[in-house]
Amino acid sequence: MSQQDSGAGILVCINLRDEVIAALRGTDYERLPLITFPSHTSLSPADWKGEYLRSLREAGVSPLIFVSCGCSHPIPADRDVAHLRSPEVFLTDAEFGRLSGSGVYMVTSGFLTDLSPGMIHLKDAGISRLVHLRTRYDPDADAGAEMIAAEIGADLETYPVDLSIFSLRLRMELLSADLRAERENNVIGCQNLESKVADYTMAFDLLSDIVNATTMDEISLRIENLLLILFSPSVTEYRYTPFPDGTDGIILPIRHGNDILAWFRMDEFSTPEYIERYRNTVEFLLPVFGLAMMNARIYQQLHAANEEKDGVILRLREMQEALALANKKINLLTAITRHDILNDVTVVVAHLDLAGDLPLSDEVKATFQKLDEQMVSIQRKLEFTKDYQDMGLQAPAWHMIRSLVASVSAPILKTGSLSLLNDLPDVGIFTDPMLPKIIHNLTQNALFHARGATYLRWSAYEAGADLIISIEDDGPGVPDNRKKSIFKPSFGRSHGFGLYLVQEILAITGITIKEDGRYGEGARFLICVPEGRWRRSLPGTEETDRI
Repeated sequence: MSQQDSGAGILVCINLRDEVIAALRGTDYERLPLITFPSHTSLSPADWKGEYLRSLREAGVSPLIFVSCGCSHPIPADRDVAHLRSPEVFLTDAEFGRLSGSGVYMVTSGFLTDLSPGMIHLKDAGISRLVHLRTRYDPDADAGAEMIAAEIGADLETYPVDLSIFSLRLRMELLSADLRAERENNVIGCQNLESKVADYTMAFDLLSDIVNATTMDEISLRIENLLLILFSPSVTEYRYTPFPDGTDGIILPIRHGNDILAWFRMDEFSTPEYIERYRNTVEFLLPVFGLAMMNARIYQQLHAANEEKDGVILRLREMQEALALANKKINLLTAITRHDILNDVTVVVAHLDLAGDLPLSDEVKATFQKLDEQMVSIQRKLEFTKDYQDMGLQAPAWHMIRSLVASVSAPILKTGSLSLLNDLPDVGIFTDPMLPKIIHNLTQNALFHARGATYLRWSAYEAGADLIISIEDDGPGVPDNRKKSIFKPSFGRSHGFGLYLVQEILAITGITIKEDGRYGEGARFLICVPEGRWRRSLPGTEETDRI
């Protein structure tokens, strides 16, 4: 669905018009109809909004994105209208929570460039701190902020704002509007959405890995790996200078603001008929690539300065905060997209169920059944992204694995035919706090795959200075040619994430896992905990003794 087909438009307060234009510049929505209304209109009775919306609908503008300044009251509830309010729409939740508070008044740059005598009413509003969100550099706005702060006797704080968060939220609303229109116009178009959802799901799994890299070379390698997974090009090329005119393939300029940091090229795709879909998908990811590269550049600059300047500690902290902000933006983007896509998938499943009850041919009903199964598979994949997003967010800690196996594995096995043999000693291992998820996934793996097995046994033994934790059953086991592939992410299968997630969580603290059973006699997973990562008792009890 293109912006011309959707009939969508944006109604924006004149104070935020330049911010909306900047946020959409270079996107598919750059030429979307933009209607402005006078600032402070909502200080009078809000009935005008209903009239305004009705007149826009009569003009064929629907759905509508409503962007208002901080003084605007919420609009009446309407499924075709999304209301984005300043200042929350420009900040992450953490930023907004830190900047807001009692006696705080936040304004954007556009709010401060055309001050009227009506602003004097702020003097009696009990404002102790004026926060200027510098959404664009404008000397008039800076001067206006200083004038208001002096007039009302408040402290002034200027906070530069990167418009990338606002751009993503605005484009997400527009994309959601397009998806709704597509679904209403053509239910069978859900097949196209399925492919798009799958692309985004895999991309979000790997975006955090890109953002956490600290050098340009690491980031370029991880971006290349992501492009290979998503699009399978035979040719990928990376350089810091532009490609010559006439170069074949998809050329990706990685930008941050107005700066181009690098260029990627992809060509010779295995499925060239999908090249335009590939281009649209990667355009959505480019701002994140640019943000990660800029953070890496900042990190490298600070690292070099560490050997020359005594002030490196302060600058390193700024770099770390920039990386933390990038990670928060990735998590926010992931959470918003996963939530919206899950909602859309739920609606699609409901429509498919309804269609299945219609008096259709068996062939058509079978097609709807296959679509329903695929949508359920997509839901499982999206739910997996929540576990992957949470991985590594909290610091590793010591955990007593025997008690965790008893509390996590035993309840799961009560519902099946497997009995639990917990022969683990009272030993602690140093892992990510998601250790219960590891135990849960290994137990579920045995329950699902160990057909005919009678027990699941957990035990441990020493191998030199390392601790080996064994999880074994008496089921059919794993064929030799699949012992390594079971730990790879199988995005096209119903149960393709559990062991991959187990391996990734353990790797955070240097712990490894492999399958070492004999095919036909049962599966045996061996978790190797290196020296220093395990102990007989938890810190603060008694001196550590090895088994």
